[in-house]
Amino acid sequence: MKNIIISDIHGNADSLVAFIKEIAEKENTVDRLLIAGDIVGYGASPNECCDIVRYLKYGKRKVPLERICEIFGQMNPGASLNGNMTDAIQSMERKCVVIGGNHDKQVVGEPSYTSEMNPVAQKAADWTREVLTKANFRFLKWLPLRKKFKKERFEIVHGTPSYPRGYEYAKNASVLKYTTLWSTITFGGHTHRPAVYIYTKEKRDINASVLIPTDNYDIRLMMIEKECADKTESFTVEQNNDWKYYVNVGSLGQPRDGNPDGCYVVFDSASNQISFRRVKYNAEAASKRITEAKLPNELAQRVLKGV
Repeated sequence: MKNIIISDIHGNADSLVAFIKEIAEKENTVDRLLIAGDIVGYGASPNECCDIVRYLKYGKRKVPLERICEIFGQMNPGASLNGNMTDAIQSMERKCVVIGGNHDKQVVGEPSYTSEMNPVAQKAADWTREVLTKANFRFLKWLPLRKKFKKERFEIVHGTPSYPRGYEYAKNASVLKYTTLWSTITFGGHTHRPAVYIYTKEKRDINASVLIPTDNYDIRLMMIEKECADKTESFTVEQNNDWKYYVNVGSLGQPRDGNPDGCYVVFDSASNQISFRRVKYNAEAASKRITEAKLPNELAQRVLKGV
């Protein structure tokens, strides 16, 4: 089964629209679109992002296709959706599984139990709450915090599976350990930086923190905490019951790894192949929308720089 996984859209409809166009044109059949939280926050198009996600999850009974076409037109002034693209969008209808992130829950009055937002993030959350439609508010409020696919031995969570409401940042192996990962593969986001961490139950609870090297991983790297400078585009999950993977899919709407292009992951659960992809979009337009909404200038600059 072909799964496309994204996280941290953060109200960036320019990036979301570009992503949908990309997978419609390049990925052929998509069985599921999985979203690991933070649909809103920071960006200036929260309703547009929520409407698109709601359409992908529930179909036209909740959001008319005309509304999706309208949003695509707003993000691409002067351009029109051709029949093939409209058909491709419709083919993705009701294929979306989505969970909530800390920004989604902050907006609806359900903040993290363990941390407070910084002033810039809080200002964006307050602004989002004011402009959000009732339908989208309800949608965010009822989003679950994790989703497990038992048959395929993987799950999605925004931060960590053991304490999803805590929204812990999994920036290195010390945050997680083998026993707190409940599936063979856990997909998350939250840090806005793509990464792969491998855990084994041998010798130590935590003995791996690696970004998979370009050719293949080296088992010797598993004995130390190390991030490899060479980031792979694709790797295969090993069929080893003593190994578990935590895959951070990065951010579609506000990357922070120095690359401003939106990040997403393709996961073939039949072949256990995981691929990282990037999609270019009009970051200048997204930045301008943030400025026009009178949101903090720092947010307008971040989407341009990918930091």
